[in-house]
Amino acid sequence: MVLVLAACSPNPNGQGVAEFGSVQGRVVDAKTQQPVQQFTVSVGGQSVSVSPAAQGVFLVNHVPIGTQTLQVFAIGYQTFVLPGIVVQKDQTTNIDQLIGIAPTSGL
Repeated sequence: MVLVLAACSPNPNGQGVAEFGSVQGRVVDAKTQQPVQQFTVSVGGQSVSVSPAAQGVFLVNHVPIGTQTLQVFAIGYQTFVLPGIVVQKDQTTNIDQLIGIAPTSGL
């Protein structure tokens, strides 16, 4: 006898298996327009840390479909919040604008 177990994540709307998409974009310093070298992006409960080699570009996978809020956190910068990101099933949502984050005061 073979027993097979399948794990599923609930969909945010409570129906069956969760559906996901991705979000990508680029984060720059609001003053210099240069890529921010190290930061964390959070959207739909998923987070990714970005290293200097990425030149400010990020991709967050496994984001639940629906309207989400994106947040960017970086040492020495103010937290950036962008509501209204629409994530569609099996699609990558591109943030068409550069995400310019402002240095904290005193920098």
